[in-house]
Amino acid sequence: MDGEIIATGLQFPEGPVWLDGALWFTEITGGWVSRWTPDGGIERVAETGGGPNGAAPAADGSLYVTQNGGMADGPRTTPGIQRVTTDGTVETVATEVAGLRLDGPNDLAFGDDGRLWFTDPRGDSDPAKNSLPGRIFALDPATGEGELIIELGPVFPNGIAFLEDGTLVWTESFSRRVLCLRDGKPEVIIELPDRHYPDGMCVGADGRLYVASTYAHCVSVIEDGTIVERDPCGDGMPTNCCFGGPDGTDLFITESRHGTLWRYRLGVPGLPLRT
Repeated sequence: MDGEIIATGLQFPEGPVWLDGALWFTEITGGWVSRWTPDGGIERVAETGGGPNGAAPAADGSLYVTQNGGMADGPRTTPGIQRVTTDGTVETVATEVAGLRLDGPNDLAFGDDGRLWFTDPRGDSDPAKNSLPGRIFALDPATGEGELIIELGPVFPNGIAFLEDGTLVWTESFSRRVLCLRDGKPEVIIELPDRHYPDGMCVGADGRLYVASTYAHCVSVIEDGTIVERDPCGDGMPTNCCFGGPDGTDLFITESRHGTLWRYRLGVPGLPLRT
């Protein structure tokens, strides 16, 4: 099955979400939340500043966005969690959780408890220069109350999602692992091959994990701890993916090397996101 490029000229796209008939996504180096529609193409809707990274739809139709603070050589703002409405309004929800300052929130997802769970990898994006432990937090956006769920090593926790049964799963870019939380402890699902540094991911209705694998130039499809398929994006660097389209069976992929959006018409649905 071949994918197709549906948009070009983007500024490090990430955080794709299908909402109200459109593909919403972030542009990290542009400081934008943007959307794509089949008829209208690309529209930049909200200016977040800094580096908007992951996005998660809420029950009220807004988006929650992880603000990583911006790239080292670009515009900066305070890292935290932002709320973005579809009319372009941006507000900061949190810059710290449980008294802990957020260093560079990366990806987020709503859990069964109604809270936003998100990764905060911290430190340098070069593993040789990174010594700060990554963290996973949970935040009630309505009250601002939250907690540190787990502190990891300097492994750069990145993408985050939930399985159908509510199990938390996440990726670690430096260790090339995909893990889940079992009885409060990390459990490895798979260690990916060389160059398959995992970034964002989504979950199929059949339980398969779709993991953006940057330097492998593909989305790795994982079932029972094994890569069973790869959806390539040329020589690009996939950053994240989501299900969407008219019947929810298209896989949309954000790709940062060339600034493109890809679509695979898989014909299988994704797991509905919690909101």
